[in-house]
Amino acid sequence: MAKILLTTPPWQTFHTLQVLFPDIPALGLQILAGVLRAAGHEARVADVQHLRPMHPDFLRAIDEFKPDVIGFSNSELPNAPMVVKVAREVKKLYPGIKLLVGGQAPSFRPELFLGPAGPFDAVALYEAESTVVKIVEALFSGAPLDALPGCAWRATDGSLARSVVERVACDLDSQPMPYWEGSLKKAAFSTGYFAALETSRGCPFRCTFCSIPGYYGAPRYKSAGRILSELRALKAIGVTEFSINDDSFATRPAIVREILETMLRERMNLRFGVQIRADIIAANPDLLELAARAGMFLAVVGFEGYTSAVQDESDKGNSALINQEASRILRRNKIAVYGTHVFGGPKSGLRDSLSTFFYGRMNSDVFRMTIYTPVPGSRLYDELADSSQLTSENPADFYEGKYLIKNAHNPLVVQLGYYLLLALHYSLPDTLLKMFHPNEVIRTFTRRAYRGAVYFVLGQALSFLRSGPEKI
Repeated sequence: MAKILLTTPPWQTFHTLQVLFPDIPALGLQILAGVLRAAGHEARVADVQHLRPMHPDFLRAIDEFKPDVIGFSNSELPNAPMVVKVAREVKKLYPGIKLLVGGQAPSFRPELFLGPAGPFDAVALYEAESTVVKIVEALFSGAPLDALPGCAWRATDGSLARSVVERVACDLDSQPMPYWEGSLKKAAFSTGYFAALETSRGCPFRCTFCSIPGYYGAPRYKSAGRILSELRALKAIGVTEFSINDDSFATRPAIVREILETMLRERMNLRFGVQIRADIIAANPDLLELAARAGMFLAVVGFEGYTSAVQDESDKGNSALINQEASRILRRNKIAVYGTHVFGGPKSGLRDSLSTFFYGRMNSDVFRMTIYTPVPGSRLYDELADSSQLTSENPADFYEGKYLIKNAHNPLVVQLGYYLLLALHYSLPDTLLKMFHPNEVIRTFTRRAYRGAVYFVLGQALSFLRSGPEKI
């Protein structure tokens, strides 16, 4: 039996989402811990995404558990340099521990984690539920990895080696229950714990900026029975709020309707938030009314923009009218609208960006706007990389505040315009007054947004002071 500690990337100042959603646990690691424990191994989750790198709590978790293998998750590319740095430090302190890494960034860019000097012993490629047990057992015993599916490693000649079969999709209904013990956080709007679950994996849509179809492939769905079993188990351990981590919730409304009706019939009294498309909301107003009665209090909606240029270049398939109708439906049902938007797309002009800012603020209770960033695994990234249209290959540059596309706009102008509009947003009275909004959800998220903005600006300032002015 091996002992495996699964951990997240540490906090960094560009992690504004971790400030906005501090209570969402590391669901992927909880799922893998459940898989490993069902196979007879001992697994724990050390969620350090709100702790600074190499925090004493992280080192204490290693010292107390004494793992044979530490598995790092890394979904976002800009986390990669810090994950590698932390892994190197861990390897120095605990040279006998094997190090594994997985997630989107290692799957699409394994060479970043398997350099000649390590620090990782292997990469778990793509979904790992069906592969992680065999990979961990090989690392624990010292057996070769070349016969296993779903992994990458550094060969004896120094070259990067990959499994013949890289992707092994799992059946979502047949997986063990996630292992929640010790990794749930206090709920913000009720007295119990906050959890996360998924009702589906993958997405049937192909937005240009999104890596989900490239990572998961065709969408798959859990049955209503399996989802309800998880909800009942979570309620039994004191969970009162949860997020549904689907990349696009309710793409199969019939399953969702059965879940919501059962939640009401069994009086589960759970509150929850989702990530959902505007066109799904607009096409299913009765489903959103049912969701609100079942406990839905927050919808994260990718509006992206309000002109045809923004919608066309993102291949979103929505419109300003659909976005506005979705916002009206949510607000009518007293569901807080967390609207996300993109800024500075290569085919967007000043009018498009200003429309995104103006209408986005109108349609959102909590307004979020990020620079149009190529993400590995997305159609946008692949097209730009293949045509040498990226201004940087440094993983640390691929965060929401940097423009990385050649021959479209002046990067300095895009970044300056972006920061000026965000500064305007946070200084306007209607935004400031939301910190005192009667709706507790809107009030709380607005305060978190200000906190995240302060951390982000301070982080950028410290980075500037350490490295000097950025060269464009």
